[in-house]
Amino acid sequence: MQLPPFKLERYFAKYEFTTQYLLCSSDCESMTVAELLALEPDAAEKFKSHWLGYTESQGSPSLRQAICGLYETMQPEDILVHAGAEEAIFLFMHAALKAGDHIIVHSPCYQSLTDVVRAIGCEVSLWIAHEENRWALDLGELRQMIRPNTKAIILNTPHNPTGYLMSPADFEFVHRFARENDLLLFSDEVYRESEYDPANSSACRLRSGRLCCFTRCDIEDVWSRWIADRMDRDEEQKNL
Repeated sequence: MQLPPFKLERYFAKYEFTTQYLLCSSDCESMTVAELLALEPDAAEKFKSHWLGYTESQGSPSLRQAICGLYETMQPEDILVHAGAEEAIFLFMHAALKAGDHIIVHSPCYQSLTDVVRAIGCEVSLWIAHEENRWALDLGELRQMIRPNTKAIILNTPHNPTGYLMSPADFEFVHRFARENDLLLFSDEVYRESEYDPANSSACRLRSGRLCCFTRCDIEDVWSRWIADRMDRDEEQKNL
């Protein structure tokens, strides 16, 4: 597999620690470990007593249980914890897609969302958001983009880099469209809970369909990414 240079990381490698004023970062304000632990009672003692051995390959059971608290429909067995965004995207796409599949990708987007599937050998159609439409996606275009070999829709909301937040009604349309056409819906929700009202923003609130929600928790130098994956249970049984 040949992946092209990751332009964003090349840019940061050149400028992130040499520029006086950095206006392009998306991470939160840095803090010390002591400041972080002070946010929760007894956190310092719990941290010092935490065991540093191997845990389950899906992620720590206690962490996966805590992540479930962010959703209404998820169980710990639906959660897969990763060390970073690249790992989660890479593993999902290699598990779910194959060469010759057609993928519809919300664009502009995080480079990996297009380049990994292209490296697999997938055909990619960009579902482009336009500034003159306040970065909203044209739902009519989605109908025109589907092909016989279409396998997945990759969506990003809240959107990076524009900040666009898809309305619940539009999201329901995309979800229904994916179900009716037997498509995977991969929802990149890395910036979830940066919106004013995050209550209805996660795809995983939906109780049916072939859904995969990808999100993160960032506290400078303490990173966690996870995939919340819920396929229809009857489909799971067929794949066992």
